[in-house]
Amino acid sequence: MPIPRRLLLGAALAAPALARAQAPWAPDRPVRLVVPFAPGGSQDVLGRLFAQAVSQSVGQNLVVENRAGAGGIIGAQEVARAAPDGHTLLLATAGQLTIAKAIGRRLPYDPIADFAPVIHLSDSPVALLAAPNLPASDIPSLLAFARRAPEPLPYASTGTGTNTHLIMEDLKARERLNVEHVPYRGAAAAFNDLMAGRIALMFVSVPSVLGFAGGQLRVLGVTSRERFPATPDVPTLIEGGVRDFEASIWTGVAAPAATPAPVVERWRREFAAALEGGLVKPRLEGLGATANGSGPAEFATLLRDDLARWTRVAAPLNISLD
Repeated sequence: MPIPRRLLLGAALAAPALARAQAPWAPDRPVRLVVPFAPGGSQDVLGRLFAQAVSQSVGQNLVVENRAGAGGIIGAQEVARAAPDGHTLLLATAGQLTIAKAIGRRLPYDPIADFAPVIHLSDSPVALLAAPNLPASDIPSLLAFARRAPEPLPYASTGTGTNTHLIMEDLKARERLNVEHVPYRGAAAAFNDLMAGRIALMFVSVPSVLGFAGGQLRVLGVTSRERFPATPDVPTLIEGGVRDFEASIWTGVAAPAATPAPVVERWRREFAAALEGGLVKPRLEGLGATANGSGPAEFATLLRDDLARWTRVAAPLNISLD
């Protein structure tokens, strides 16, 4: 029995609409990738690498927008308030999405409820450094010395409430170390005092260690689960006897909350492909990072776990930055 002409005509008219409905979402104008740090740092370099790689594959420019200030809170606020249409993304770190809340900062957004996790891009461990005059040659001897030190050993951080502060406080609590905090504004001045023996210890990002020109830093351990490729001779703290002690400066991508799932999935695919591509992959080690690539569900779990960990560590410290 022949199909009525009106049904054929209706099917023909519906076909373009059905094709549009089934087509994957794609941005229809340039996309902002908000980097909540000033230009020139390792996170900015990483963001620009990904922006270049993803722009090539998605067919729209990802424009890096540096919105530094307040430890990254200004940039995160910009994204939290943006339309959830896939055209504004955040290059996210713990500083904005977990640590800020953990240390009690007054935030203009909820770091969990106001963002849609897209992908966990990379991890950069931190390195434990010791002063040249410290009588410890490895992690076990350092821990033993720091436990029995008659006076608190001064340790540096790159600022109160930063990763390097909280990671040391976590180690202090776990291993009952007699150390006290001396905050610095960045790593350079702390390196000088460490080399002179005015401070005893510090955690610092691996990119800072790799970029130190002197080559005289005593690196006792790193906080990754496995040895870090760029420093293969440096053991992990886990190898040194600190059970399950792992910490990283992670980087991910987040979108405004209520961004539709197909939009989140398109960005996950694009950034995952860039992570394995020839532009980004060869540069990661030099930036002190390793690829991760976990998707929205795993990234959301990381955010919750990270927030719980640093809230526990920060609770007895009575940090006040506002």
